[in-house]
Amino acid sequence: MDEQQRRIIEDLSGTLGGELYCDPLTIAMYSSDASIYQIAPLAVAFPKSREDLIALSQYSSETDTPLIPRGAGSGVAGQAIGAGIVVDFSRHMRHVEAIDDRTVTVQPGIVREELNRVLRKHGRYFPPDPANASVTTIGSMLAIDAAGSRSVRVGSTRDHVRSIEVVLAGGNVATFGHESLDILKQPPPMPEPMPPLLRENGAASANSSPVTKRSIISRIAQLLVENRDLIDERQPHMVRNCSGYYLRGVLASEHLHMNRLLVGSEGTLGLFASARLHTSPLPEHRGLALLLFGSMETAMAAVTDLSQQQPSACDLLDRRVLSLGREADRRFAEMIPPTAEAGLIVEQTGYNAQQARDRIAQAVQSVRQENRNVVVGHEAYNYDDVEFLWSLPKRVVPMLIRLTGPTRPTPFVEDVAVPPEVLREFSLKAQRVFQKHQLTTSLYAHAAAGQFHFRPFLEQPTQENSEKIEEVARDLYEAVFSVGGTIAGEHGDGLSRTAFIRSQYGPLYKVFQQVKDIFDPHNLMNPGKIISDDAHLTIRNFRPRNQPTAELVDLQLQWSSDAMLDSAAECNGCGGCRTQKADTRMCPFFRIDPIEEASPRAKANLMRNYACGTLTPKSLTGSEMKRLADQCFNCKQCEIECPSNVNIPQLVIEAKAAHVASNGLSRADWLLSRAHSFGTLGCRLSPIFNWAISSPFGRWILERFVGIHRLRKLPRFASRSLIKTAGKARLKTPTAEQKKTAVIYFVDHYANFHDTELGRAFVMVMEHNGFSVHMPGGQTASGMAMISAGDLDAARSVAEQNVMELVELAREGFPIVCSEPAAALCLKYEYPQLLDHPDVQVVADQVVEAGQFLSGLTDAGKLAADFSPLDLDLDYHHPCHLKALGEDAGFTELLRLIPGVRLNKIEKGCSGMAGTYGLTRANFRKSVRIGWPLISHMRDNQVTAGVTECSSCKFQMEQGTTTPTIHPLKLMAYAYGIMPEIEDRLKATNKRFVVT
Repeated sequence: MDEQQRRIIEDLSGTLGGELYCDPLTIAMYSSDASIYQIAPLAVAFPKSREDLIALSQYSSETDTPLIPRGAGSGVAGQAIGAGIVVDFSRHMRHVEAIDDRTVTVQPGIVREELNRVLRKHGRYFPPDPANASVTTIGSMLAIDAAGSRSVRVGSTRDHVRSIEVVLAGGNVATFGHESLDILKQPPPMPEPMPPLLRENGAASANSSPVTKRSIISRIAQLLVENRDLIDERQPHMVRNCSGYYLRGVLASEHLHMNRLLVGSEGTLGLFASARLHTSPLPEHRGLALLLFGSMETAMAAVTDLSQQQPSACDLLDRRVLSLGREADRRFAEMIPPTAEAGLIVEQTGYNAQQARDRIAQAVQSVRQENRNVVVGHEAYNYDDVEFLWSLPKRVVPMLIRLTGPTRPTPFVEDVAVPPEVLREFSLKAQRVFQKHQLTTSLYAHAAAGQFHFRPFLEQPTQENSEKIEEVARDLYEAVFSVGGTIAGEHGDGLSRTAFIRSQYGPLYKVFQQVKDIFDPHNLMNPGKIISDDAHLTIRNFRPRNQPTAELVDLQLQWSSDAMLDSAAECNGCGGCRTQKADTRMCPFFRIDPIEEASPRAKANLMRNYACGTLTPKSLTGSEMKRLADQCFNCKQCEIECPSNVNIPQLVIEAKAAHVASNGLSRADWLLSRAHSFGTLGCRLSPIFNWAISSPFGRWILERFVGIHRLRKLPRFASRSLIKTAGKARLKTPTAEQKKTAVIYFVDHYANFHDTELGRAFVMVMEHNGFSVHMPGGQTASGMAMISAGDLDAARSVAEQNVMELVELAREGFPIVCSEPAAALCLKYEYPQLLDHPDVQVVADQVVEAGQFLSGLTDAGKLAADFSPLDLDLDYHHPCHLKALGEDAGFTELLRLIPGVRLNKIEKGCSGMAGTYGLTRANFRKSVRIGWPLISHMRDNQVTAGVTECSSCKFQMEQGTTTPTIHPLKLMAYAYGIMPEIEDRLKATNKRFVVT
């Protein structure tokens, strides 16, 4: 922390209701957004109220300290970063303040998706629909005039704003909307005294007098009158244009539409404290069609035909997007032929379902009249189908970053828009520009609105290739200007395009400068955005790529510092991991505490800054990094749902390992991660241990000395471990002749020491299907708990023991089957990161989860189908670690083969247990908060039992409920008639401390 930062903390301490941080980790997290730029702020403020905003604005004016407003940080143009105090609205100011029949008043930090969830209860919604609506905030939408695919029908954000409450430079508060100029005929109000914040702490700036609403309206009105003709001549009248300040139509007879001017101003004219928005009735019936073409030219031609049908949306996708869609989801693969070069998603609405169908049919027919070879990949009419088809661009376009190679799709000219009638003409001009610079580019377009999202494939932007980046932008923008288009249609100017605004608007740029001077005379509100004298701003402040000359600390996993940097740099900052959508799981921590430090993106940013040398080794091994790293328990949902597949868990494990190497483990983590080491003792002394688990006094002892929360349900110890009772035949190594009829059972801790009945069920189901089961006697637990805690030295020792025990069997081709998903994941994916030895991969290649092994028998027609009927209502939970294996839940299809079983697959997110994480006193409440949707579902639903493969998920599903949860293997054994005792496990239980 430097002297200026210390002064900021000192000056504002006790003044703000929210937090203010200047520590290195917070600075690193807020140095970047979803753009290609990075600028370290001086501090980060988290206001709780308009009073906090007033204090920040007043302080800014008194000390000449810039303020940079920020929402989700998901913008690609760099608006949310800068060398001042970043003001994060998304932490606290995210509430709905008022709702009436046609409007809603909100704070700027509320997420658009959350706002619409609230409005749906009233039969209303807020129409603008940017692609990242699940994470973007209303403040950000106001800042850049966000639009989306349906803007051709519903318009952009600007068209749905009634008024905005603004904290102006200097600290005055004003609400701007449809303003009458009569205010200028009235005497000005007496100014309220605003004492300086700095009193004895320092002298206020001589330029700290606040601006007022009256002066703004007076001067803006005069400015617009004087430049009426210039505005009409130079500012394009288009569906999409958010470049510069929006002046067209602001002045209307005796009124100023000040809300239209403020929308799209990117925080450069003031801090938005709240906004009153127009809402609309929930959408009519929708119909959607995916049309596929053999060339981009024919798809472009079809847009012209479709425009006559007035679709509510018409988006264009190129070959790369379609190809990624095929890879992302087998349903898309069934819709999209491999030969498709371009596609159109066409949406129509209707007052009823039939009208929507008729309009889609008319749209398809109009295209087929000109192109008989068009393929209708899919049509959608119900809500789920429509949302799924729209997920093609929304999910897949961000996935472009996954494409491997030295160049990546780079957002810097991704927001150009042209009049729709010149779509094809401009497309050809743009093609020539990219050909001139020998660049491949991807294309996604809101074609009906004339909006192009180009992403040229470039090496990571650096000063070495900055000249080319600037030349490409200049040449493409000249093509845009030649057809009357704009450089920014919906993403704003930011750092990417501000340098080119002058080229687009010519003499009108001076008017923009005057607007800025009226609102912000000292250039303290998000300086450098929209107004800047730096002609080369586009190529300044790229994210650093410099690597330290030597590793800063010894890396614990099997990768180099270069590989770690590459992994962290895969995160483009899109902010998709900040989602709270019900159909996704990432991130369990962010869902219960939606703050930046809880997001997976924050961890990637910190590790990237560390790998680049921006953060010191002390930062990595300190207590603050430990606190942030502990907001990840290795569920791996961010990795599989991230568009870029960034391996955040691996980065976090490296960070935890660095801390453990320097500071060691807490007592609770040390004991619980080594629970398998005490398993044999627990079995021998099971009466004593089981008494302790079952009694209030024993639970007090466990909490006090082991760190296990006294209310957490726990499993009993078996009197003997499964491997001890296995018998010589099962411990004996199978012969080569048994290769097709023998499996190796990797038992793991829970089935070995606690639920031996699960192990017996596995054995009996396998034997019922003609397999002999062998349990190597030297195996131990998988070590996943050690890995998740960062104790990699101990985990490596466990991994070596297991690999040594299993490798010869793996070489012989015997499948290594796990009944615990976490064990399968650990052996298959974690061990290769721990050990540098070819034997590791030999073992990993043979590992399979039990449900997948058995479902494979079903596919081959070899599964015994002699199930007895069972009259059961079951709720199935899909464990995170099974999802992370990249496999469907094989047991769900197997259980549906049992006559009489009614299986409901519930989607309530992560259970929050994560192995030993949810056991501890320190984590219990957070674990329950994460798992509450699942817990409450199990409490409220009248089912026979819950079902899951994961032992720790079972603990959470039984927490606070009498409904048992059971492993699918036990149900299969029961249905086969070989374990009738399972009937007792399906009965409700009122045991307070013990799982079934």
